[in-house]
Amino acid sequence: MSSELLIRGGTLVTAADSKQADVLVRDGKIVETGAGLQTAGQVLDASGQLVMPGGIDTHVHLGHPVDRLRITTADDFYTGTVAAACGGVTTIIDFALQRRGESLTQARDNRIQQDADDHAVIDYGLHIIVTDVRDDVLDEIPALIGEGFPSFKLLMTYSDKKVDDTALLRVMERTAQHGGLAYIHCENDAAVTYLIERCLSRGETGPVFHARSRPPQVEAEAANRAIMLAELMGAPLCIAHVTCAGAAAHVATARMRGQPVVSETCPQYLTLTDDVYDPASHGFESAKYVCSPPIRAPEHREALWEALTHGEIQQVASDHSPFRYGDQKMQGRDDFTRIPNGVPGIETRLPLVFTGGVHNGRFSANRFVELVSTNPAKIFGMYPRKGSLEIGADADMIVLDPAREVEIDHAKLHSAMDYSPYQGIRVRGFPTWTISRGEVIAERGRPKAERGRGQLVKRSPVEPQLLP
Repeated sequence: MSSELLIRGGTLVTAADSKQADVLVRDGKIVETGAGLQTAGQVLDASGQLVMPGGIDTHVHLGHPVDRLRITTADDFYTGTVAAACGGVTTIIDFALQRRGESLTQARDNRIQQDADDHAVIDYGLHIIVTDVRDDVLDEIPALIGEGFPSFKLLMTYSDKKVDDTALLRVMERTAQHGGLAYIHCENDAAVTYLIERCLSRGETGPVFHARSRPPQVEAEAANRAIMLAELMGAPLCIAHVTCAGAAAHVATARMRGQPVVSETCPQYLTLTDDVYDPASHGFESAKYVCSPPIRAPEHREALWEALTHGEIQQVASDHSPFRYGDQKMQGRDDFTRIPNGVPGIETRLPLVFTGGVHNGRFSANRFVELVSTNPAKIFGMYPRKGSLEIGADADMIVLDPAREVEIDHAKLHSAMDYSPYQGIRVRGFPTWTISRGEVIAERGRPKAERGRGQLVKRSPVEPQLLP
């Protein structure tokens, strides 16, 4: 027996246009849009509200281990995806970390079986983090792409995960040959290491020195180097978590000359500024904001908003890396290098971007959909099944009241965290309903989904000419 859901009376907002229409869903798929639709199934009254494709967050860390500190991120695939659903996210892409000596396939299979399967409440995919570039590892890449895992994360820093330029070139060449995408964390490791050691030798151990050891130049240089290496290999490239004007400018320049380069930024870099590291006003609580790359000065924040508005940055992901302050961040009380890097944000991403972008008049609701749903789906091989309201697409949607204002309070969020970096900020854009494959999974901030209902999304190979 088929199941139906009708969303009636709302304004449908896609990346391309907006129109008044109902949406009829049957068996998890969108089957019709138009006026005056009828159903014998469930009806949601969306009058006066916006109906959009569900949010897609392509950069999250759930149950992610930090081996050198012997800790794991506070959210697992259950608490993290519940929080995501309450914030309007219907699909995430997390990571499968290859440890030294391991195969990529082992890393992927272990991640699905041990962490994600039977726990996620929304649909999910996996990027493969490549740390050990061997001939046999490179030989795995074509099959993984064919099996629905086309994106490969590479880190240019972090001692236990970084790869050198030769490894970057080898992975980029292989991904380019088979429809894959290199997805790069860009920081100059030599410069970061030197600056960290200089700080520690001077007794500079507080959280502020995390930011000072990773200035904008180390990110901009590495981003430009990654872009140049990708150009040599003819490889499509995605630059992760752009935080500064210099890195954004390098992406824009590459795109102007026709190179298939895309990038993301994150709400922490659009909302906060480096005054969060001020020891006089925050003390050690600045550790709550320690992430890599760090939060920047106000001029970089404004440059990122400009880049989003003018199409020079193509998506906003959360980089949700939740470490509790009380027991996990406190490990670095006497040494900033032992503060686990990351901030939570999986539940607050959409409201922060909607408020800063749409409500504050920087860009349209259509551009918002493009940045948080449609472009992520296109970049990572899920469009039009995800990120669209097309007939036949998965019925992943949010219904959003643009007039409803909420004050962010970590006690009302659903992450397994003891703080929010956005505490007290007033936002618009929390969804009235979050719908995944035709099922209401969150209603006005209350989760309604069952553990394990999420499905693994097998993604398509990347076509460089179709990157947004």
